[in-house]
Amino acid sequence: MGPPGAVSGRILLVGPDARGPELEAILNTEPWKCTPCQTPAGVIRRLHATSDIDLLLLMPPSPLHSYTELCREVKFDARTAFVSVVFLLPPVLMLSPEKAVYRAEAFAAGADDCIQLPTSPTEILLRLSNALRVKRATDSLEDATSVITSLANAVEGRDAYTRGHVERVSTYSVELGKRVGCSPDDLSALKMGGIVHDIGKVAVPDHILNKPGKLTDEEMAIVKRHPLVGFGILRPLRTFQTIRPIVRWHHERPNGTGYPDGLSGDDLPLLPRIVAVADFFDAISTDRPYRPAFSSEKCREIATSAAEKEELDPALVAILLEMLSESGTGLAESSSEVAVPTP
Repeated sequence: MGPPGAVSGRILLVGPDARGPELEAILNTEPWKCTPCQTPAGVIRRLHATSDIDLLLLMPPSPLHSYTELCREVKFDARTAFVSVVFLLPPVLMLSPEKAVYRAEAFAAGADDCIQLPTSPTEILLRLSNALRVKRATDSLEDATSVITSLANAVEGRDAYTRGHVERVSTYSVELGKRVGCSPDDLSALKMGGIVHDIGKVAVPDHILNKPGKLTDEEMAIVKRHPLVGFGILRPLRTFQTIRPIVRWHHERPNGTGYPDGLSGDDLPLLPRIVAVADFFDAISTDRPYRPAFSSEKCREIATSAAEKEELDPALVAILLEMLSESGTGLAESSSEVAVPTP
């Protein structure tokens, strides 16, 4: 009988011993659907063709090379990175003087676990159950991210003038982040932060969102609540921890004139500063209900003036204008050329 609380899962058994009766007897005690695969060759094709695999159980002969390469290809590809990969190292490898090297190779390739044989069937089941449980948790986080992204796109879809706005802000933000040396984690936060920065506009009525004229003070007060509303939507989601500051503070200004918290100077973190510049530039360079897009030259003048007043970060504006010069037209026309990393 398997361990208590075992989760169901779909496992691909990879290796020449994938059909071994001993292993089959152990795995059949759990509610797992196990499919054997004799070699690594068809695994990637299978993973790309379907999303029905939760875990790869790699049972390599000696040497490990083709299996560590397979693991690396799976774990460092955004399409398959969340598939759990567990090595089951046979006794022949564990008797080798290089056994520590083999384990190190497996973990360096991104493996989630490395089980050394011989060991008890109970331990094998427990460790595979743990790997599947992590996969289930990751799937739940992915689902939450998809829901939030869909909500952000739905909010944007309410305003015909801003279609494509969040993708452009995301793209510009990532390129700015690259140029100032942001870490991969920060670039991922910028990518998602650009997409969801205006999610709080779900609380802004359509007649205000699409009003062609100047907003009244009361209407502007409603609009200015959207960073706090967005922050509140994301507050329960731990995976959005690094993104929440972007959503809350993308309308803050280095000179302290922004909202909702009136941050200024060093109190205003880098990532919200970056998204603020990207958001500002896209707003002036595209059509809005109350005015047409400004020309590239006029956008330069407006952005330069904002930088001089420290309404935007001057260093980031300088980089943005450099990006504008390199594009040869406007960033909106060339945004597809900017590579956006996958988180």
